[in-house]
Amino acid sequence: MKSRAIWGVIVAAGLLTLWGHRADAQGLRAVQPLAGYSCMSLNLTQEQMMDFNAVPPVLAAPRVGAPKLGDTSSVVIVASPLRSENGYVSMLMLDGRPGWVQASKLKPYRSASNPPARCVPSMMSNGQPGFAFPQ
Repeated sequence: MKSRAIWGVIVAAGLLTLWGHRADAQGLRAVQPLAGYSCMSLNLTQEQMMDFNAVPPVLAAPRVGAPKLGDTSSVVIVASPLRSENGYVSMLMLDGRPGWVQASKLKPYRSASNPPARCVPSMMSNGQPGFAFPQ
């Protein structure tokens, strides 16, 4: 099981590296803040973050058994003020689709490596939602 988690981290790191190079080549940047949204983080330990089975799903509706739309990223765009229903919070996926994630799996955004950084949900230059991190 640990080897699966290690491979998962290696694959994720590789994908992030490729995505980063693609973003640089295209000049991906925040164009404008997304009004009515704020950032939250997953409320998981480092160990849980490396276990794909621990990452909460994004659901199509705020209920157990709703269709799964994808997995939650480490930083989540949530409606502001928070819209919660049945223990789930309304969120926006990075492809622009709305979804719902368990409220207990979220916490306020804070960067451990850069405490003064803020997270601002933004429309990116590629027309997709993303994040700006001004200080």
